[in-house]
Amino acid sequence: MNRKKSRPLNLDDFEDFLEWDPEEYERGNLAHCLEHGIDELVVEVVLYGEEWVNVEMAVDTAEFAIVGPNAAWNFMWTLLFATSWMRGDVLRPVTGWDSRPAEIREWERITGYEWTGSRQKYPR
Repeated sequence: MNRKKSRPLNLDDFEDFLEWDPEEYERGNLAHCLEHGIDELVVEVVLYGEEWVNVEMAVDTAEFAIVGPNAAWNFMWTLLFATSWMRGDVLRPVTGWDSRPAEIREWERITGYEWTGSRQKYPR
């Protein structure tokens, strides 16, 4: 894979819907995200919430990386997206995970908030 740096996501560049593969498609983006505990609701709550930030990281198939809290503000998610290859104005979820401490610190630095929710679901 050719790793590259993620670039900032601007939601104004995209329509207000996401491109998901059918759940029964075992190699699709929804099936992959579900393996990481991320369903459509998690993505929508974080993405269309007001408190996510762009983070720069090395990515393979994704273009954008964001970090943001869930609706209850007790869990932080890192989500990666790409532009749909079928439509350039549609965002496609690629993968995600419970945010790592460095990602949460970057969110804190950018937002000015102190995160008091869960630090990680699984110790690394």
